[in-house]
Amino acid sequence: MAKRRKRNKNWLSWIVILLLLIGAVVVCVLVKDAYFSDKKEPEPTDQHEEPVKVVEPEKVEDKKEEIEEKEKVVQYDGTDPNNAGGITGVITYAGVSGSNLMIRVNIDQYLNGGNCMLKVLQGGSNVYNATAAVIDSASTSTCEGFNVPVSSLPSGNVDIIISISSNGKTGEITGGASL
Repeated sequence: MAKRRKRNKNWLSWIVILLLLIGAVVVCVLVKDAYFSDKKEPEPTDQHEEPVKVVEPEKVEDKKEEIEEKEKVVQYDGTDPNNAGGITGVITYAGVSGSNLMIRVNIDQYLNGGNCMLKVLQGGSNVYNATAAVIDSASTSTCEGFNVPVSSLPSGNVDIIISISSNGKTGEITGGASL
């Protein structure tokens, strides 16, 4: 008996896989091109152009006469705090955080240098003093900030007085805190 030769059909499966890959690449390229292509408006042809209209000088002059002047807008309400007689401001935060009484101050004027002197009073008597530098900002200023150890203060309500001096100007900001 003659042996039958068995044919290897592996090459057929490789060709099918190759055709599927080529088909997938072609589909991806077509989808990408359709999705990401810029949708441009057709450019107008010379046949549909509208003629340019010329504005007569007389009409332009007529429009100038019709323009009404508006009222001038006042930019600032109130007085300029930089021209005020003394330094003004507000205590923005006075409270206990952890083991410190934190005091933060915002000064209404722009000050270039100076000192902030803190006095903490209880019942009219002075219980704590500290000094901090004035820090300038864009249009206002602030004190460097005060972190007073609560252990050096008596418990209860305290009055806070911050005296500010800078370039011959002085002012006082007051407030209170509860310990």
